Amino acid sequence: MNGKFEKKEQKKAYLQSYQALSFSVKTLGDLLIHVQEEQKLSLPVLSGDFGTDRVDMKMTDIVSCFKKQMEDKNQICRTIVKNVDRMDCEIEKNILLLKYISGYTWEEISEITNYSLRQVYNIHNHALNHFTM
Repeated sequence: MNGKFEKKEQKKAYLQSYQALSFSVKTLGDLLIHVQEEQKLSLPVLSGDFGTDRVDMKMTDIVSCFKKQMEDKNQICRTIVKNVDRMDCEIEKNILLLKYISGYTWEEISEITNYSLRQVYNIHNHALNHFTM
């Protein structure tokens, strides 16, 4: 029984990795916008002792990290969707996609699917059993 629980936890962690990457991409995107705005405004903090070369290097690093995170996010999304598509039960598929790709809360999923919260939890539990990584 313990091994079965650990497998479910591994599956949930894998599915949750998409949302974590989404958050990381959004944060890096916000940072890129912030740095670009500072460069346009020519704030004193970006000149003088710091020099523009250091700022450009930071910007390059941020862009590089952003691109890598986007690639990882897109790859995980494609893999999750492909694996979910192989499942037989449509409602199980929908609940996994709503939760882990779209990022809905359990309550929102309950409203969307017209199932009680308890039913959503149970379907999710069954879906994890049927999901393969």
